[in-house]
This record gives sequence, structure tokens and C-alpha cells, in this order.
Amino acid sequence: MMRAGSAVDAATAVIFAIFMALMSQVARVTQPEARPVTALGLALLVVCGLAFALRRINPLLTFTLTVGTAVTYLGLRFAGWPIYLGAFAGLLALVFGVAEARVWVPFAAIGGVGVAVATGPPEGWQPAPMITIAGVWAAVAVLAARATQVRRKLAEEEAAGRVVEERLRIARELHDVLSHSLATISLQAGVGLHLVDDRPEQAREALQAIRQVSNDALAQARAALTVVRGPDEEPPQAPPGLADLDALVTSVRATGLGVDLAVDLESRAIPDVISATAYRIVQEASTNVMRHAGPGARARIQVGTVHGWLEIDVTDDGIGAAVPARGAGHGLRGLEERVRAVGGELQAGPAPGGGFTLHARLPLGAER
Repeated sequence: MMRAGSAVDAATAVIFAIFMALMSQVARVTQPEARPVTALGLALLVVCGLAFALRRINPLLTFTLTVGTAVTYLGLRFAGWPIYLGAFAGLLALVFGVAEARVWVPFAAIGGVGVAVATGPPEGWQPAPMITIAGVWAAVAVLAARATQVRRKLAEEEAAGRVVEERLRIARELHDVLSHSLATISLQAGVGLHLVDDRPEQAREALQAIRQVSNDALAQARAALTVVRGPDEEPPQAPPGLADLDALVTSVRATGLGVDLAVDLESRAIPDVISATAYRIVQEASTNVMRHAGPGARARIQVGTVHGWLEIDVTDDGIGAAVPARGAGHGLRGLEERVRAVGGELQAGPAPGGGFTLHARLPLGAER
């Protein structure tokens, strides 16, 4: 990005230098009393224009070169107005490029006095144009400073917004991972405790399932936190998606919950962000079934594409109707945020005949 910006500045500086050199001939016509522009005058104009190429690298040097060449040019009584463009461009580069007012204000003041004074001598003082130049110089500096403050404030607010958004994203990821994993571990641990004396082999299977779920949860939590740890960390693994639904349902079934899964994507490619969102929806919905549906409940998960949308339905026949607040916590709010972020829709609540139902629609046109 910086190289591209520097290339643009260099091209702009060349065009600016050529423009001032050509306009100096026009200025000579409108200022017949001025000194003809010699090779020295053209060299000053070119240096003044080319200095603009350094505005990102060293704005103070850009200001010094533009104002210095402008003062010299005006002091030698060459035709004046094109060089003022270079001087004011240098002033803008200084104000926009140097954040600390205590640094740029003295330089801007000295430069303004220099340009104003060079407008008058040596033939004689000309108070009116000198005062005019000084006033315009001060006004431009103040307006540029105000614009810079507004721009930096907006940039800070945008950066703060990105931080908040990233925190929410990480919180959603950790909630989904930990909520599902801990619910699975809790149920598997209960199964293991119940069977440890009479059927130790099945208890061993429950412990192995707990180990697998724990490892998966740690890997996903590590991936969610990679962004926070900094650029030296390994690239995060891809988030789970629709291809991982079978493994997710298998882990849920291992807790003793009956789950039917039906996926019909019509051989259509699903954008990664939609696939990951769909996985989280199914994960959170199945977690709620495990936590709230009660013993003996059965869940049905249907995922399919319909007219440019990915439709997700998760229903169960548990005791959801008797628990009005079910799913109304952080998990459902997080799902609503995820779905809205990709332009989808989400509805969830007690089913008319008992149990609980969740329906989500995700647009297949969404991109990463």
C-alpha cells in the first residue's frame, strides 16, 4: 500500500512540476514587469514540484523544499503565481503529514512569513499583497489542521469500531465452541459415571469421546484467538463448515441424544462464510437441544438450498415449550448477529406441538 502511494505521489509530483513550468510562461504574459523565467527559474519550479513526491516519506522535508524554492523564486522576481501553488501544496503536506501541532506550527509560521516577505522586496515593500498572502496562508493552515483533526478522529472511531467488532466475533466463536463442547463433555461424563462400575468398556468410550471433544474445542479456541496473539502466530486453521456436520452430529449422538441429519445442497458450491455460519447455527441449536430438551428427546436437522438461499431447520420434540427463555441467552443473540452479518434471517421459539424449532435462511450470494 505504501509503495503504491509513493508511486502515485511521484507521478503527481512530475505532473505538478511540468504544470508549474508551463504555467510560468502564462504568468510571464500576465506579469510583464516580472523577470523572464530563466533556466534557474525553471529549475526552482521543477524542484518545488518534485518535492511533493516525498510528502509521505518526509513531509517536513517536502515543506522545506517547496517553501524554500518558492521564497527564492519570488525573491528573484520571476513571474509569481505558479510558485504559490507549490508553496501552499507544501503547507498542506506539512499539516496533513505531521501530527504534533507543536512541530508543524512554528515551521508553518516561518514559512508563511518568508513567502509573504518575498512577495514584497527587493524593489519595495508591497503591504497589500504581503498581508493578503499571510492571511490566506494562515487560513489554509487552520482549515487544514481542522480537517486533519476530523480525519484522525474518524480514523480512531473506525479503528475502535473494528476492535469492538473483532471482540464480539471472538466472543461468539468462543461461546459457540465452549458451549457445545462443555455440554457434550458434561453429558458424556454423566454417562461415564453411570457406567463405570457395571460397563467399564462403555465408560471408556465416553472418556475417549470427552478427550476428542476437548481436543477439537482447544483447536477451535486456539484458531479464534490467533488474531489476538499477533502476526508471529501460525496461520489459523479454516473454520468448520458444512463438510463437518457429520462429525458434529456424531459427537452429539455420542451423548445419547437421537439426531437425524438431512443435507441436500444440490451439488451447489457454498461460499465459505455461509458454510461456517451454517455450521455454527447447527452447533448452537444442537447444544440447546442437549441442554434443554430433556431426556429421551430427539432432534431433526435439515439443511438444503432453496431458490438462492441456504435453509436450515433444527427441531426437537423435547420440553422446549415449557421453557420460554430457552435459547434466549448469549447463544441465540450471537447467532442472530452472525446471520445478520451475512444478510440472512433467523427465527427461533417453542414449536406449536411441543419442543423447540429454529429456522435460518442464508443468502448464497454472500462473499467472504
